[in-house]
Amino acid sequence: MTRRTALLSAALAPLLCAGSAWAQSSLTLYGMVDAGLRYETHATDYGSDGAPVITRSRLRMPMGGGMSESFWGVKGSEDLGGGLQALFQIESHFDLRNGRTFPDDTQNFQLSFVGLQSATWGQLTFGRQYNVAMEAVSLAYGSNLWADYFNAFKPEHTLLAGSKTNNMVHYGAQLGDVVLLAQYAVGEGQGSARRGSQYGAALAYVPEKGPVKISGAWMRSIDDNSNARFDIRTAGVQISLGESATLQAGYIANRRDNNFTSFANGPFSPPDLAGLGIISPAQAMDPAIPGGFSRRRMILAGLTYKPMPLLTLAANVWFTRQRGYTSDFDGSASQYQLVAGYALSKRTMVYAEIDHSVYRGGLIGAQLVGLNAQSPTVAHTQTGTTVGIRHSF
Repeated sequence: MTRRTALLSAALAPLLCAGSAWAQSSLTLYGMVDAGLRYETHATDYGSDGAPVITRSRLRMPMGGGMSESFWGVKGSEDLGGGLQALFQIESHFDLRNGRTFPDDTQNFQLSFVGLQSATWGQLTFGRQYNVAMEAVSLAYGSNLWADYFNAFKPEHTLLAGSKTNNMVHYGAQLGDVVLLAQYAVGEGQGSARRGSQYGAALAYVPEKGPVKISGAWMRSIDDNSNARFDIRTAGVQISLGESATLQAGYIANRRDNNFTSFANGPFSPPDLAGLGIISPAQAMDPAIPGGFSRRRMILAGLTYKPMPLLTLAANVWFTRQRGYTSDFDGSASQYQLVAGYALSKRTMVYAEIDHSVYRGGLIGAQLVGLNAQSPTVAHTQTGTTVGIRHSF
């Protein structure tokens, strides 16, 4: 099972009709084990205070996995009769290098939710789940959807609020080829359930065999300690070019109030946001200080081609521009990637990838290769290449 399959089964599980009045249960164990080697130029190591210590070329095994994060999960459902089902899913990610839970060894599960699904009314779930911005991108125009993105290099994830959110109430419904998603995450901020909350909606047209898929989303996050906002808008399209090729393109925009500096439902603390290059280090101590970016906009596009059933080739580009509350956060980035994957079997794939990034101004040192990937470089350019193998079960 790929991450995209797991995401869609969590958010958009087919609305099945009950076959009998007797309750029937199902339980599925699934997962992915991925190991790779990655070489990077201008790799930067950071000290315990978050300051860069050394920049050098580096060969290592990528944290969590190369093409995919390594994970295991359990999901189940029970037929309650009358077209109603109960369902749940829990999923844990781990670092194959050392066997530890990934990315945070204090957080056991990346997904954990339970809910009800109706053949008539849709699906309602409660817990830690994918947010609607991530779902909209993954339904049509994310990079390397054939491969579950590419864990070591997925720049759009940084603009999608970490992809998952705690304390979420999530609704999904499908009417023919049209999908509707909505969410509300209860805030963990002090004094009000609104503080630290997140809400949004997505709409998609995703015919199973149609030549065009389109999706879009809007989502707002509220700071833990104020009414400061962080907004995400995104839209894009996927076009089939015959039987063996697809073209996708999309747009993601972030808009941030200056004193948005903490979001526990991510979870993202002020030091986390500073390390990602979203706020300035000084704002981790005083949110009122001008700093961080006010707007960030990304255009992404890619082409996937299967010259033969077992071989997949892909090329992707990302162009990002950023405007800061101070001039040192103004910047831009251009990123490029080539990927090849060869299926040894239905469940096992070997892969190779090369990527190149050019950073300017305030995006030098920002995390723009994807959350939980390699640490950001403080250099103007960086080139990386990854080879590895993954097996799903």
